[in-house]
Order: sequence, then C-alpha cells, then structure tokens
Amino acid sequence: MKTFTEVLARADKSVRNLLVTMPPKAVVSMYSSGRKNILKKIGKEDPSITYNPPDELARTLWGIRFRSPIFNAAGMFKNGEGYSLVARQGAGAYLAGTTTGSPRKGNKKDSITQPFTPYPRSKAASNWLGLPNDGHRVVAERLTDRVRINGCPIGVSVSASPGEEEHIALIELTIGLQLYENAGVDFIELNESCPNVPSHKFDHTALKLDEALIRRCEHIAHFFLQKRKRQLPVIVKFSNDTNSAMIPLLMDLLLTLGFDGVNFGNTSTSYKQYEPQIHPSEKKLYEYFTTNFGGGLSGKPLLSSSLSLCTSVMDYLHENPPKHEFHVVRTGGIENPADVIASEQVGISLNQWYTGYFENYSHFGNKIYQKFYEGLSVNK
Repeated sequence: MKTFTEVLARADKSVRNLLVTMPPKAVVSMYSSGRKNILKKIGKEDPSITYNPPDELARTLWGIRFRSPIFNAAGMFKNGEGYSLVARQGAGAYLAGTTTGSPRKGNKKDSITQPFTPYPRSKAASNWLGLPNDGHRVVAERLTDRVRINGCPIGVSVSASPGEEEHIALIELTIGLQLYENAGVDFIELNESCPNVPSHKFDHTALKLDEALIRRCEHIAHFFLQKRKRQLPVIVKFSNDTNSAMIPLLMDLLLTLGFDGVNFGNTSTSYKQYEPQIHPSEKKLYEYFTTNFGGGLSGKPLLSSSLSLCTSVMDYLHENPPKHEFHVVRTGGIENPADVIASEQVGISLNQWYTGYFENYSHFGNKIYQKFYEGLSVNK
C-alpha cells in the first residue's frame, strides 16, 4: 500500500507540467509552501519494508562502509529527520543539514518564504532558501547515537553562520563540529557553496583563493581536524560554478590542511549559461524566479559541469597523489544509473542527489533505490 507522500508525488507528477504554466508568482508561492509540507511529511515516514542493496555496490571509505555510492544531498533533511526513511529505502548513506550556529528561518520575499520552483520538463529546479535550520546544537542532539541500519552511515552538512562577525561565526562553527563529533556522526561536509547567503558568494571567475575561505579552512584545521578524537572525515563542498583553473589551488589548500575529501558541487547561479537547457514552456517561470529571487539552479542542467569539475579533481589527484585518504564526491544533475556509472569511470567515490531523487520518487515511491540499483546493475 502506498504512503500519502507517494500518492501525492505521483499526483503532482501527473499535473505539474500544466501547473508551472500558471502565473509565475502563483507557481512559486504554491510550490514553496508545498515543498516544505511534503519534506516535513516524508521525513516522518518509516517504510514497513527495508530494502538492502546488492553487496557488490558497497565500498569502504575512511574505514566507513557505504552500501552504495549514492545518497541524498544537503538540504533535503535540514534538521536531522528522515534517516529511517532513506535507510529503509536503500540509500548508501544519509546527510543532514546544512546547519548553522544559530537557528535560521531562511529567506523571504514578496510574501513567499523559502522560495522554490520546479521546472519539470527541464528536470530542474530553482531555490532561494537561505539555509533554514534549527541550529547545530538542536540537530546534533537529534542525531546523537542514532541507531544505524547497517551500511547507511550518517553525515551532516555544516556552515559558518551567514551575517555573523567572522570570529564569532568561526567559534560557533568549531563548537558545531565538536557537537557532531560527540553525537557520533560518521562524516561531516563543510558547505562552502550555498548561493543564497552572502558569505558564500565569492567570485568564481577569480584566479586566486578567497581570503575568508582560507581563514575558515585554516581555523577548522587547527581547532578541529588536528584535535579529532576519532576518525571523522571532513569534506568540503564547492559550487558547480567554480572556475576549473582554481582546482589546483583548492586541492593544495585542502590537502595541506588535512581535509578528507571534496564535493563539487552545489547549485548554480549561471542563469544565462543554462537558459538554453530550460524548456520553452518554462522559460517565463525561470526568468521570473532568477530575476526576482536569484537563487540556485539544480538538476539535469548541471550534469556536465559536476562531472567536468570532479574529473579535473581526479586528474589533479592522479598527478599529485595525496599522503592521506582523500575522496571525491559529485553533486549536480545525478538522476540516472548512467550518471553514477560515469562517475565511477573517472574514480569519483560517492554521488549525492536532490532534484533527481524527487524525479525518481515521483515514479517509484519508496522503491526508488531498488529501481535505481536494478538499472545500475543492468547498465554495468
């Protein structure tokens, strides 16, 4: 028997191509509210059947067993909910967050809170959420000693608090990392890629590293990485808009400071670049959202850029082998088994999805990972 959210997702799929042709503000208002409600409901669901992926999909990274190479990206379960759902569905891991030192309500404009819209024919979406979350302390308590389903480790995405004075934000971030270490999470992702908060908006065309980024990474290395009480990998997530010429500088920074991996990337603000990939029937909505809210574009249009950036990282690592275990994670446009196979072929260790998850969920509901892995086995 299908759950309420499975039925709702299937119903939305049948009508959303028509819905997104309504007046743009009405579309954004409807989907912004609907997104929050369905995530709240889906995060509380607990499927009665547990699906276990084929053993051949598992890999051990940093001493942690991931039972498959794909799991949810940050932003899906911001406040530590939903572990039982994705673990029983068969995800390779679970990622909470992004969380900040202080709770945040997120962005609001034109009476719309946490603006979001899908572009279903384009298999894409835009959001201007602004890192809404309950804060490091509350989410860490929620995740403390969470009982695991074997092979589905728990990660959390964290960020320095936007708008906070730098020294205070760094102290809060360090405290947050320590709280999550004490909570028993298995890995941590430092979010340096959110386009919807001022502190992450650095010039991606620049050919030198942002000084604030360097200070944050150095602070974390000194006050957390070097003081970890156990093996707790910390990876850093950068934008899909990152200039590929920056990769050697970014990798030198992360490897020198002792970080354990990198994730390319997050959403994109290169609206003109991706406009040709937006379906003609959705361009009016796309123009309205990007003009009025800005925000980040996610989904299929980012498929090539995420693979290209991660491939460049792998090329760099082959030429400059790290002295410690270091892995590459890919986020952006992942939707089909072939996308994960393309990652595997260049040595990418893990993949995260968000827009692609919901596209598949609307088809397969709680059998989402089972169907995905069936396709992965066939395509291999």
